[in-house]
Amino acid sequence: MKSKKKQKTTKRSKDGNKTNGAAPATKTQKQEAEAKRTIKQVVIETIAANNIATNAEMIAAVKAVFPKSAFKDTHAAWYRSQARKGSLTGAPITIPAMGRKQPKTTD
Repeated sequence: MKSKKKQKTTKRSKDGNKTNGAAPATKTQKQEAEAKRTIKQVVIETIAANNIATNAEMIAAVKAVFPKSAFKDTHAAWYRSQARKGSLTGAPITIPAMGRKQPKTTD
């Protein structure tokens, strides 16, 4: 319970709501912050710039923006698959297939 002093200092309007003696302080407006970049956006930008980007290039692009990211080869492959299906941008992106094994050169 409030002490008698605090009860006396609190003013009430005619409708019974508490009122402050002064108008409430206005909060300062935060400047509109930039939208946070996501890994998805970085991958889309990488694929849009170079649709034959390798997984290593995609990983390097993500690590440049998000150095602590655990983004790895399997993640890049998943994003590539989603881009082909059109799940990332709403429209399928033509990306050449990446082979699992690098071709061996014979001398």
